[in-house]
Amino acid sequence: MESAKSAITQAFIACNRQSRAHAERARMRVPTGMSRALLRHAPFVSYTAEASGVYTTDLDGNRRIDFHGNYAALVHGHAHPAIVDAVRAQLPRGSAYSCPATQELTLAEQLCGRIRSMERVLFNNSGTEAVAVALRAARALTGRTRIAKFEGGYHGFSDFVMVGAHGLPEIDDPVSVTVPHADTGGLPPAAIHDVVLIRYNDAAAVRAAMGRYGPELAAVIVEPMLGSGGVIPAEPEFLRALREETTRAGVVLICDEVITLRQAYGGLQSAYGLEPDLTTLGKIIGGGFPIGAVGGRADVMRVFEDAQDGGQVANLGTFSANPISLTAGKVALDLLDADAIAQLNQLGERAQHGLRGVIERHRLRAQVTGLGSMFQIHWTDRPVRDARAADTADPDLKLLTFLGLANRGIQTSTRGMCCLSTPMQETHIATLVDAFEDTIKALLHDGWGERMRRHEEKGLGGRPPSA
Repeated sequence: MESAKSAITQAFIACNRQSRAHAERARMRVPTGMSRALLRHAPFVSYTAEASGVYTTDLDGNRRIDFHGNYAALVHGHAHPAIVDAVRAQLPRGSAYSCPATQELTLAEQLCGRIRSMERVLFNNSGTEAVAVALRAARALTGRTRIAKFEGGYHGFSDFVMVGAHGLPEIDDPVSVTVPHADTGGLPPAAIHDVVLIRYNDAAAVRAAMGRYGPELAAVIVEPMLGSGGVIPAEPEFLRALREETTRAGVVLICDEVITLRQAYGGLQSAYGLEPDLTTLGKIIGGGFPIGAVGGRADVMRVFEDAQDGGQVANLGTFSANPISLTAGKVALDLLDADAIAQLNQLGERAQHGLRGVIERHRLRAQVTGLGSMFQIHWTDRPVRDARAADTADPDLKLLTFLGLANRGIQTSTRGMCCLSTPMQETHIATLVDAFEDTIKALLHDGWGERMRRHEEKGLGGRPPSA
């Protein structure tokens, strides 16, 4: 059966008629009807009308529990009262200044107090900008041009990191260090040829890549949990090898914590005992407003000083370090203390346990990866340790699960990623698990059982090693 003819797809169409009409109008003025490519999905998207706490409501009045969280950015849900009050108090005082805002130091001190590897930090407008600036700093520090990243890693949409998410080798291909493919059109040739692509969670591949390309590399950038590539936690030995090899070769190690700062008080790097040279941040540090940051040791961050003080790199941006984002971010981090993170991660572990229970009861060719408050459902029985394994997931079942959950009042990402927020309670987790099981039953009833079920018992790698 085609997914478009599924009863689940038809039910989604039936209960989202106003969104469908809006999408048709929007396509006349906005390519594809929306500016954010990652939000596209068949048969069309639902458009949000309002959101509060853990709930969103779309144009058709469908109310859903938001397990998407704007790709992990909304760790406190929508319109948290404390953040709203702080921003409301700041707005009459101005939203952007011609001179630096005093709030910049406040948030800088807060972040440096949380993240052990960060002695200094500067701000920009997104995780994309933070990564671009960090790579520029690495090139200036080393005098080298090439960088390395990992298969499936997403580090924003600047040219030199928009490679390596597609066209990966087959899962059983022994080649682990390759030249990447472009993830979008319009990239200059250097954005492909100056990037070394390494298989994730493969310490031997790290050593091989560094042995071959180390003298040419300015930086290696890594997520301590692969986000877009499948919400796959790094294996400790992999990160140890990465730190050892980059130190030996004089390569700047950049830890991208844009989505993983929520995982531990000092970021996920603290759980692994990893001390990178630079760290990039975004999402939750803006409290729901646009922000990015790059920070690191004082000797590394010296590259951003004035030229007479040894600096070489300028961090720019009209709205960088604006008082609204800084104000909201300060409150968001105040709320996200160690106790709040522990509680959120506990709730996430319960959600994962519940989803795995459904998978086991129905003997599904599926698994759940992740840590704490972030996890993902994969429709594959290949152990998911890297992006190659994640790519083996059944695309039709992925889409139908997303639509089935939406029909039952649950918002996830289209690829099956879920992110929790602090207003969530046990009842919301129970609703997620029940909606997943009900969706599975609907798929089985719809004739998808042959593609959904395991044909023999086998151990699934659905529980990646944690830090």
